[in-house]
Amino acid sequence: MLHHNVILLGGSGFIGKQLAFSLANRGCQVTVPCRRPHRHRSLLVHPRIRVVEANVLDSEQLKRLCRGKDAVINLIGILHERNKGDFRTVHINFIKSLVSACTDNSIKRLLHLSALGADQASGSSLYLRSKGEGENLLHTFGQKDLEVTSFQPSVVFGKHDQFINRFAGILKLCIGFFPLACPGSKIAPVYVGDLVKCMVDTLDDRSSHSKRYTVCGPEVFTLQQIVELIIEAINAHCRVLPLGNALSKLQAAVLQNLPGKLFTLDNYRSLQTDNVCTDTEPCPTSLRQYIQNLGVLFNNKKHYAEFRQHCANNRDTSFSQEP
Repeated sequence: MLHHNVILLGGSGFIGKQLAFSLANRGCQVTVPCRRPHRHRSLLVHPRIRVVEANVLDSEQLKRLCRGKDAVINLIGILHERNKGDFRTVHINFIKSLVSACTDNSIKRLLHLSALGADQASGSSLYLRSKGEGENLLHTFGQKDLEVTSFQPSVVFGKHDQFINRFAGILKLCIGFFPLACPGSKIAPVYVGDLVKCMVDTLDDRSSHSKRYTVCGPEVFTLQQIVELIIEAINAHCRVLPLGNALSKLQAAVLQNLPGKLFTLDNYRSLQTDNVCTDTEPCPTSLRQYIQNLGVLFNNKKHYAEFRQHCANNRDTSFSQEP
C-alpha cells in the first residue's frame, strides 16, 4: 500500500468497521476516532487499528487527529436530522473543516462516501441535496491540493446493517398486515463487503483521482419485493399492505415525531428517487441469496437444513464472508 497511515472518520459504524479491518489486513495503520471508544472494543482485536476518543466535528480536534496521516477516508453522514440544520452541519460544514485539516497537514489523498442520488441542485430530499453539496465542495475546493475519490452507493446491506435487520426485527413482531410506504421505490442494494473492496482497491489507484463512482448490487427490487423476501425468509406472520402516495406521506409525518424516527418526511422524499445505477458494472453479491440465509438468524427452522447444505457446498457465500 502506498498510503500506510490512514484516519478513518466514521470508522465505528456499520460500514466503517468492515472497512477498518479490510484496510488493516492490507497493512495499513488505521486510526478510528469516536466519541465513545469503550463501545467499539471489537476493533481493538486487530493490532493495526487504533481507536481514540475525539469529537471530529470540532475543527481543532480534527486538525490534530489528521497530523502525521497520509490519507483520510470520510464515512460520516446522517440519515435524518434530530435538530434543524443537522444536515448542513454534518454534510457541508464538516467537509469545509475536513478540507482545511487536510491542507494544514499536507494530506493529499481523500476518499469520501456520498450517496446514490446525491445532487446539490435537484436532489429530491434535503438529505440528498446536502450530500451532493458536500461532495461538490470536496471535488471543487479540494481539487488543487487533494486527490479526491467519492463513492455513491445504493442502500448497503450486511451483518448489523440498519436496513434489512431493522425490517426483519419489526416484521418478526408483526401480525396481520404491515403498512409499507413507498412500496414501488426501486433499489439496487449493495453488499457491504463489495463496497468496502471497491474503496480499498481505489485508495492507491491514481486513475480514480477526481472520479465519482456509483456502486450498486446486481439486482433491482422494489421496496415491497425486498420486504416480501424478508417475510418469507423469517417466516413472519404478516402480509405487506402497500400504501399509496398520500398515505405514505401521512405515515412519514406521524413516524418522524415518534422516538427513534423510523421514517421521516425527508426519508419519504428520498424514496421518490430510484436508488439504482445506470452507468456502472454492478457488484456481485446477491441480496436475494443473503436474505434467504437470514431465516437462520431469526429461528426459521424450515431454512436451516437448506442453509447447512448450502454452506457445506460453497464456503464463499455472501453470508459466510462476514467477518
